[in-house]
Amino acid sequence: MRGEVVVGTRGSALALAQADWVMERLRASYPAIRFRRKEIRTTGDNILEVALAKIGDKGLFTKELEKALLEREIDLAVHSMKDLPTRLPDGLVIGAISVREPPGDVFISRDGRSLEELPPGAVVGTSSLRRTAQLLAYRPDLKVVPVRGNVLTRLQKLDEGLVDALVLAWAGVYRLNLTGRVTHRIPVSICLPAVGQGALGVEVRQDDQEIISMLQCIDHAPTRAAVLAERTLLRRLEGGCQVPIGALGRVQDDRLFLEAVVASLDGRQLVRAEDQGPVTEPEQLGEKLAGKLLAVGAGEILNRLRKGVET
Repeated sequence: MRGEVVVGTRGSALALAQADWVMERLRASYPAIRFRRKEIRTTGDNILEVALAKIGDKGLFTKELEKALLEREIDLAVHSMKDLPTRLPDGLVIGAISVREPPGDVFISRDGRSLEELPPGAVVGTSSLRRTAQLLAYRPDLKVVPVRGNVLTRLQKLDEGLVDALVLAWAGVYRLNLTGRVTHRIPVSICLPAVGQGALGVEVRQDDQEIISMLQCIDHAPTRAAVLAERTLLRRLEGGCQVPIGALGRVQDDRLFLEAVVASLDGRQLVRAEDQGPVTEPEQLGEKLAGKLLAVGAGEILNRLRKGVET
């Protein structure tokens, strides 16, 4: 067994906290090994003033980490699962998917008002087209604007009065010990999360069986099943940051429940569906629900989005 394992991560406070979470659990299981963190800047970290949807989403926060993996500069890479493209580079696999924090979004306002209590025309900031579309479907009278940057940067923009409220992922706020800032959690009936939201993904080289074996102490089978179903659905719909798609898989006993939404950018058109299947067949469930969404109008919404035609 090797004496040192190099863990690749982005350099934001959240990314470092996530990498430390993984390293703590690996150290507990393998105390004789030294785990060393290596920070790597990604394209998404370098471009902060442009909305994600305008700069593409193919490996925006993962490509440089994957390059370091393939060139053997690091032994594993820790990602937010929602940032990992549904198709990985040849030679790389997801070695572990962590137990999931509650995957929903939270609402944070400057004055303590809830989403329902905000006055018409109030400005809500988010970095996600998925959130924008679902918020506008629920509250078309709000002004939803793009806000980039890490969690702390976005909160600073809120405090400076640039927006009246923010919508963020609960998992990121929780991992940074900032839950005291949360006004309330947004029900998934209003806003379904991003695919993989709340879980960590550990990417490794496919031929590194030693690391893959070590990561079994982190891998959480129910979360893996739920996330695999979500990712299969997203891949079938050919979605990403540029397409407002939300999905959530949940395991109950031996059943896997999956619900998903596809929306137009302005929230005026929204199709939502759900289905269930055996927990042992997550990919089949993802394919099935994607087909159901396409059958009830998601295909037309997606085609318009890809052609750049606003509804």
